[in-house]
Amino acid sequence: MKKASIVKDRAATEARILNAARAVFARRGYDAAGLREIAEAAQANLSLISRYFGGKEGLLTALTDQFVASRREGKLSYPPQDTLEDEIYSYLHEKLRDDLKDEDIVRLIVSRAAIDAEFREKGRVHSDGLADENFRIRVERLQDNGKVSPDINIDLLFAGVMHVSFSVNFFSAIVAKRPDTEIDALFHGFAAVLAQGFPVRH
Repeated sequence: MKKASIVKDRAATEARILNAARAVFARRGYDAAGLREIAEAAQANLSLISRYFGGKEGLLTALTDQFVASRREGKLSYPPQDTLEDEIYSYLHEKLRDDLKDEDIVRLIVSRAAIDAEFREKGRVHSDGLADENFRIRVERLQDNGKVSPDINIDLLFAGVMHVSFSVNFFSAIVAKRPDTEIDALFHGFAAVLAQGFPVRH
């Protein structure tokens, strides 16, 4: 078999295993999920999970990496906004849609991070303190249009946006299942506060 075919087959097998792991973890929880069940769901040899991912912990790490990459690489679905407040508000709603779409993996990552110090430590690789490039481009556009001061700390602003996003999306939307109107009001309020907390040119 040619090398390209081997690489392609491995990539396809890894994708099946990750999709199966995500489904089994969501259905049974991380601790109760078994590698044999995951292998059967993926229609893959059990030994391949250890070979490709190093076991169950490696599967969770790979799923987390995949989840974070999709958030950073995906393009925003809404058009650029005319004010920083509207941009923050729209971005918060975008992240909420993403989290609700991937509620199973969000629950898994957060619950595991809460009790597993080693997994939490490995997750630090994703906490570089830098703004999502999509968000950075939008704020820089507002700066170019004279709507936001050129000396704004975009990374600090993004950190505030992400703290709001996590707390509202996970605790209010996913766990507490608050009504859409309440979530929207929270986003409006936080967007106004965050936008006013930074220098804006008039």
